[in-house]
Amino acid sequence: MDDAGPPLETSLAARLRSCKRDVIERWTRRVLDDPRAAAKRHGGPLLADEVPRLFDDLIEALAASRRAELRAGEDGEPTSAHERIEDQARLHAAQVRCVAATLRELSHLRAALIEVCAAQGISLGVREAHVLHAVVDASMWTSAREIETATRAALEDSAARLRLATEAGGVGVWDYDTVTGALRWDDRCRQVSGVGPEQDVDYELFVSAIHPDDRARVQEAVLRSQDPASGGEYNIEYRLVGLCDGIERWVCVQGRACFDAAGRSVRMIGTVIDISDRKRAEAARREELAFRDRFLGALGHYLRTPLTSVTLATSVLMHHGNLTPGQAKSVERIAASARRMGRTIEDLLDLTRSRFGGSIPIAPSPGDLHLICKGAIDELGAMHAGVPIRLDLRGSGAGRWDPERVAQMVTNLVQNAVDYAAPGSAVRVAIRPRGEDVLIEVHNDGPAIAPELLATLFDPFHQAMVGGKASMGRGLGLGLFIAHQIARAHGGGIEVESEAERGTTFTARLARGAPVARC
Repeated sequence: MDDAGPPLETSLAARLRSCKRDVIERWTRRVLDDPRAAAKRHGGPLLADEVPRLFDDLIEALAASRRAELRAGEDGEPTSAHERIEDQARLHAAQVRCVAATLRELSHLRAALIEVCAAQGISLGVREAHVLHAVVDASMWTSAREIETATRAALEDSAARLRLATEAGGVGVWDYDTVTGALRWDDRCRQVSGVGPEQDVDYELFVSAIHPDDRARVQEAVLRSQDPASGGEYNIEYRLVGLCDGIERWVCVQGRACFDAAGRSVRMIGTVIDISDRKRAEAARREELAFRDRFLGALGHYLRTPLTSVTLATSVLMHHGNLTPGQAKSVERIAASARRMGRTIEDLLDLTRSRFGGSIPIAPSPGDLHLICKGAIDELGAMHAGVPIRLDLRGSGAGRWDPERVAQMVTNLVQNAVDYAAPGSAVRVAIRPRGEDVLIEVHNDGPAIAPELLATLFDPFHQAMVGGKASMGRGLGLGLFIAHQIARAHGGGIEVESEAERGTTFTARLARGAPVARC
């Protein structure tokens, strides 16, 4: 009788279903032991949730296939089972983006099923084996197709975002094949190079577009980037001369070389930005500063002559003028104003010298730094009787110094400290050795300098508002700039520390053996 025993598919499905746990365990071990499956890196198999459901679908597909065979070739049930498998694969693919790992895990499922069937003595006929392979293949194919589609969509979205960003920022993108010499420029690269949209580009064309004065420098940078030791970095600014429009443009180019396993450069990719506006602004600024410095230098020299006459006249009047006390006091005020004007003119001339000569000229000679500083501080003490200036001398002051310049530096630093000293407080000056250098520390207990002002504190014409007031000293904002230039000319520099609780300290460092005299 046809229905005397249990249907074949029921017996086969029951036996395979009873082996589900063994199949899942074998599959898990195979995946975890496979270094190329990367399961350990992901904390376990990627398909840990999907494989049990896929196994159930496989059992159903086998049963449906057997029932269709008994019903003379009807295939509706197998088709339905395959559709469920593909739906599950699509659902998984929406969450996973690694095609290789997914396919390897599915191949391990196939192997685990075959191993269990062999171990349990389960014999699969040709049709059952075909169904097993078809189910796994369908899942693999659907997963790969869906992940590929999703990946392509993500790449297209990323490319669109990149295009939008580069277009908004005026950034050009280039790609250079260092093996074949092929060069690809986007529209922005062509624009900044003055090349038409239809013109073919290659490395030789690129080189011909570089300004002749920059060409060797750029080619050297390209060659340097081809060395793996350089890290493949290619960052440079240079001029291009448009091949079609003849317009000169400054560009900033950044790129990186890619190397093969043998360390040979095979590709360079990068970006280009037109920085012509920035370069023009920088040139205009340099010209403006140069003009100002030339003007100040000319003004200083021009004012020196009449000021010398005023100084000589006041000196004659003070010594030979038979002045009344009131007249003598007025002449002394004129002389003091002339001295202040003389210092201001010297500051302007020092600024000009530092701009055009690189630094303030000095004439060092053997001397005692202690005596030089003490003389400058004594003069300031007489001028500022209301602010005590305490001097602490340590070690030896012997060395090579320009006495006039060092006295000028100390005067500027101490004058600045006096101007900002807290009422009733003292200014402390300490001179001490440190290795081959000597440190001059000038400290006051006035209000702290704002951190954002420290970066420009030594810039010329800088007058920082500290505690709500500016310095009452020289007035042009050149004192700290000149002090710093003098310290640099002596092989050192000046640093500053300023805190509300500890006050402000300027530390000038001078090399005990100053550089050779410069004029």
